[in-house]
Amino acid sequence: MIQKLENIVKIKSGVFAKSDTNPDLFYIQSTDFDKQRNWNKTLNPILTKSPKFSNHILNIGDILFAAKGRDFFAVVYDGMFQPAVASTTFLVLQVQSNNVVSDYVAWFINHPQTQTLLWSFAKGSAIPSISKSILEQIEIPIPKISKQIAILELYKLQMKEKRIHKQIGKLRQEYINELTYKSIQ
Repeated sequence: MIQKLENIVKIKSGVFAKSDTNPDLFYIQSTDFDKQRNWNKTLNPILTKSPKFSNHILNIGDILFAAKGRDFFAVVYDGMFQPAVASTTFLVLQVQSNNVVSDYVAWFINHPQTQTLLWSFAKGSAIPSISKSILEQIEIPIPKISKQIAILELYKLQMKEKRIHKQIGKLRQEYINELTYKSIQ
């Protein structure tokens, strides 16, 4: 079954805020992720909780979609930094269907074919962006949950394989460097 994102997620915008004194609220920005979309481990709260943020507090499982900038990407909020709100760089997607796994939606958005589609709809040359209305119209295949989980497991194995290949390449380079250096002594 194929659905438009608007039929399976609720999409909200991130909030604009400036840092406060005595902060106790994390403000998630796209710079808080590395190129592999892992959290920057040194993130600190910069905002102070207030009623104006109450409707924007992130829940575990929310999907943060970086809708502005040179890298459109989706990550699932895991609650590592709580409480938190997303900056205006992000659109926050909340899955509204019991038949869809948040990680699957993020995987689908990050898939190269979906990325190509998103870039075809991007507006702006200085700071490209994807609007909420465009994102809502993206069509996503919804297989059974068991298949979604299998896809995610395969993706995790693919990422693990990439890391291992990178480690092997680094070790091979170190070995060759050591071998060639010893050969000239």
